[in-house]
Order: sequence, then structure tokens, then C-alpha cells
Amino acid sequence: MSKDETGSGYRFEIVASKDGQHFVRFVASNGETMVRTETYTSKASAKNAIESLKTRGAAADVHDEA
Repeated sequence: MSKDETGSGYRFEIVASKDGQHFVRFVASNGETMVRTETYTSKASAKNAIESLKTRGAAADVHDEA
């Protein structure tokens, strides 16, 4: 979502990868994965990524390259 959008049903999921690391998925209300982060060695780092996205994401510039 961009800065002025609101929505419901969106969620972050922390997922364990096959090699024991973790990554975060941002999932839309229809269940579709919209974004996937890099992998992190700890679950705590994945949680930090979520907090960073919540804090900084809404204020981020949007670049439409379509």
C-alpha cells in the first residue's frame, strides 16, 4: 500500500526456509504473496524487518517503472 492507502486483511508472515533461515512475506487479503524479503539467519532479524517496513514503508517514495 502506498502512503495514503488504507486496507484490511494484509499481513506479514515469517517463514522458515529449508536451510533453517527465515524470510518475510507480505500477503494480500486474497492470499497472494505480494513481496518476499531476503533471508535472515534469525527469526529476530525477520521480525526487525517487519517493524522496519511498518515504520518506513508508508513514507517511502513510489516509483512506477511500468
